[in-house]
Amino acid sequence: MDHPQPPAQTLLGSLISSFSRSRRLEDRIRKLCAQAVATTDLSELSQILEQITAALHDHIERLRKLAARRPIPPERRRS
Repeated sequence: MDHPQPPAQTLLGSLISSFSRSRRLEDRIRKLCAQAVATTDLSELSQILEQITAALHDHIERLRKLAARRPIPPERRRS
């Protein structure tokens, strides 16, 4: 008996894509932090810090969405 296979781009594709986007964002944050440490120009530092702030905001939003999708386990109580 043949069972229909789900499309290749369903859950697995979504997870890989999400991981890839998250990884790129984390790499960008690391790169920006290194640039902030290395620069001596205050105007450049200000621009870099704005970019870090925006990237961290994006990262936090992704984490919030990820946490919201996870079910809350029932509370265990001793009898």
